[in-house]
Amino acid sequence: MTSHGYTTKNQFLVKTIQDLHIPLDQFMYNLVHCSHYEVIIYIWIHKLYDKQKTSEEAVQLIYKARNLFLLGKCGAGAE
Repeated sequence: MTSHGYTTKNQFLVKTIQDLHIPLDQFMYNLVHCSHYEVIIYIWIHKLYDKQKTSEEAVQLIYKARNLFLLGKCGAGAE
């Protein structure tokens, strides 16, 4: 892969994180320290990039997935 490919992927990552209203420095700090939330978001962003989604589509899908993930966790304990 060329450096242009990495630049595009990094730009997608940064734009998506900013659009999720997460401070980039905080996100990267937590990611490096293996915070579960940031690791999951990071993996989702890369998967969506590989599927050639736009950053706007990625944000919407992450919001939906995050809500299902969180509701699934809460809903399982409520039964």
